Amino acid sequence: MAVFAAPVTDPTFGMYLTKGIDAIATITELRSNTSELLEYAKDNEQGILIQKNNQPYAVLISWELYDRLLASEEESSGKKKAGKKK
Repeated sequence: MAVFAAPVTDPTFGMYLTKGIDAIATITELRSNTSELLEYAKDNEQGILIQKNNQPYAVLISWELYDRLLASEEESSGKKKAGKKK
């Protein structure tokens, strides 16, 4: 199993915060270790930040986490709409 970098969380050096991210992988690592990264995302229920040219590019998450986030967003959106109706 490949070892992935720990998230960078110190903004004093101009880095980005990685809230909710458990690991960082490059595009190259994604190409080389797709199965391992997918299993890692699924097993850990945390996102994996994918970097391209040392910049945040995408986040890889499990289907279960995606489904929960989508349901949460829909619930929040429904509450906002219900609050606006008069």
